[in-house]
Amino acid sequence: MNCALTYLWFTLVKRRILQFIRGLRRPTTLIGIAALVFFLGFLFLHRHADVFAQFVRPASLIGGALVMLGGSFFKGFLQRGLVFEPPDVEFVFTSPFTQRQVVFYRLLPSYSFAVIQGLVFLALFASHLKHPWMTLGCVILFQIVCFHLAAGAAIFAGTISEQAHHRIRWMLLGVYCVITMLYLRTAWELKLIPSFVSSPLFQGLFYPALTLPDLAGAAFIRDWAVHWSRGNSIAPYGLLEPLLYLSVLGIGAILSLSLLLKLKANIFETSLATTARAAEKRRRLQEGRGVIILESSQQRSMRLPKAAIFRGVGALAWKNLVVASRSKRQLVVAAVFASIYIGFIVALRWVLHRQMVQGGELPEQQIREFDNGLAGLMAFLAFLLQRAFPFDFRRDGQHLVNFRTLPISPFALALAEISVPVVLCLAFQAVGIVALMSFTRFDWLMFLFMLLAYPAVALALNGVWNIHYLLAAARRAGGQTESASPVALLMVVVLSFLVFYPAGWSAVFVGKHFYSRFAEPLAFATGLAVQYLVDFVLVVLLARLFQRFEVSRDS
Repeated sequence: MNCALTYLWFTLVKRRILQFIRGLRRPTTLIGIAALVFFLGFLFLHRHADVFAQFVRPASLIGGALVMLGGSFFKGFLQRGLVFEPPDVEFVFTSPFTQRQVVFYRLLPSYSFAVIQGLVFLALFASHLKHPWMTLGCVILFQIVCFHLAAGAAIFAGTISEQAHHRIRWMLLGVYCVITMLYLRTAWELKLIPSFVSSPLFQGLFYPALTLPDLAGAAFIRDWAVHWSRGNSIAPYGLLEPLLYLSVLGIGAILSLSLLLKLKANIFETSLATTARAAEKRRRLQEGRGVIILESSQQRSMRLPKAAIFRGVGALAWKNLVVASRSKRQLVVAAVFASIYIGFIVALRWVLHRQMVQGGELPEQQIREFDNGLAGLMAFLAFLLQRAFPFDFRRDGQHLVNFRTLPISPFALALAEISVPVVLCLAFQAVGIVALMSFTRFDWLMFLFMLLAYPAVALALNGVWNIHYLLAAARRAGGQTESASPVALLMVVVLSFLVFYPAGWSAVFVGKHFYSRFAEPLAFATGLAVQYLVDFVLVVLLARLFQRFEVSRDS
């Protein structure tokens, strides 16, 4: 390692620490750090609880190691080059430093993060480990190995073609899927492999190759699973085994670093492009704009729709649909996140269903209330997805002035802009309700409530965030180029919940003052009516903000 690069790194670390300390004078930063310290303190005070012992079981540790190892390699492979800070590119790349010195300089922050992560792990789980300090060394060394693999994957990915990178990326996803199913089957006895895969007809297609069920049921894998599942710590056999783990991980860290430094690829060209993309992404996020990733291949023009609904103001909705269809990565991430959330809700109902089948009994009223609670959780999905679908004003900031020249009323234009995110949120919620109906049956009143309440919730949330964006865009148009204030973001999140307070208060008020058998439907109807009135006010406010948006352009 070059002494000049080491001194540069220490200087930058000291400067960032001082900037962090000065930033604590801002109330929002201080509140955020205080919340994080409070959370870590809460975990530290309850570190002796039994739930912490479950996280250091061998099965849990192996699962976490697989996630870290696979995630690090895949993340580095997606980068296609090492990411540096723009000042580093201007100084380090133009200085007489060797490629190995630059790579090691890039790894220094990762080493620091590995040490901090290991100390946090030791503080939380030391009471559940037989050899805490050796476990600390194993965690740090394993994290270092993951960083080496991520850097090597990033450098290698920058040397291959776009087509090869695309194919290898999908091959890696397939391999990770197989590894996940094998791990869940052997470590946790969760059989995610479909039953038809084990049929003789299916296995005959791959004869004489080894099939996935054969591999999962192999004797050595079964013995390995029994060996690890019976342990309660990382070192069940005394001092020799942790020493062996520590030695193996140390050798792995040294070998991975030596292989990384021996790569013949030129990191400077690929790192320039990757750093430029990262800097552009960071700049757009600081300015409050959505991140637009330009594809290397030119997109083909979409054919104009023939439906009458996409004419006039509907053309804006069609334009946002086209943008959404081309944002495949964003849609896939949202689909994966929604699948996890929906799967959790369906799993709760499946557990209740299994308990009922095995002889458990609950009153019909309690089962109905439980199902209604799950439907409420499904409505909360809109809170989690609304920022994943910014196909509205948040993607049209550079066209707002041009939109004002269209012969369309501001109200209709605002409604068309936020229609696509609302429809996408409703589509994911519909999938969740269909999956939930596999174990439950809702009555007609609940169906009607979901049919009317879910659009009201999605419309209100997207209206609030678009109002925030137009206010921020107006400030930027007036010459204020600073990034979005944390106070403003906090107020938007709070307003996203408070916007439903009038409807909730009205429903509770009506429910308390009417005691007939129509009290519940009347309370639901009152709450929905008030919420749609609030949504109408939000859309009108959004239209007024758009109408008043003005940008002065000097020649």
